[in-house]
Amino acid sequence: MKILSISHKMRKGSLDDDYTLFENGDVLHEYDKSIYPGGQNYSDTYKVNQLSMEIKQRLLDASSDENRELVRNILGMD
Repeated sequence: MKILSISHKMRKGSLDDDYTLFENGDVLHEYDKSIYPGGQNYSDTYKVNQLSMEIKQRLLDASSDENRELVRNILGMD
């Protein structure tokens, strides 16, 4: 499965909040809930229609020029 875009972001300084968009429209969210033991390395999978406009924009902004139009279409931002 081809990766089209990866948006890396940190929350509250050191907590991961990363989204990866795949060509089939699945989005993997990898994140940390806290810095304490057991609060790191969580993941969930979403469909594009479950994403906020903010997350869609993050993925579009993170996409390469080569994939930008395809990402825009998959995210429904055309």
